[in-house]
Amino acid sequence: MRPVLIALLLVASLAPVPLALAQNTKPPAKATAPAQDSPLPTLNMVEPQRDGDAVYTYYREEVAAGRCPAGLVKKNNACGAPIPAKQAWKMDQPLPDGVAGEALPAALIAKLSPSPAGYQYLRVDNDILIVGLGSRNVAALVADLSRL
Repeated sequence: MRPVLIALLLVASLAPVPLALAQNTKPPAKATAPAQDSPLPTLNMVEPQRDGDAVYTYYREEVAAGRCPAGLVKKNNACGAPIPAKQAWKMDQPLPDGVAGEALPAALIAKLSPSPAGYQYLRVDNDILIVGLGSRNVAALVADLSRL
């Protein structure tokens, strides 16, 4: 009985592949090169809500204490966010050459989540952003101070 089973398995393994199975197999798809004009990939960095809340709390406390933090202007004996003419930055794009961001106060940075490797927190006009160190790409908007 055993030699018969071995012979049957040997014959079955040597049989040609049925034509129907051979026709359904497709060659692997060729890898295509990315298009030259495709935009840069988006960073899709999501900043925790607690960081935005920490920024608003920090600036509200500074204003309540009578101090006008950098980035805010004195308006009728109160501090407020200046109204910029136009937003100077775009998400997932580098900051324009003429736009200089300012580092956040150390007391505020201590309340925020650590910035991702290769990124830093910057204040640009009324906005607190996460920006790439070398590329200056805007990765995330943490808070908009004009909403104070």
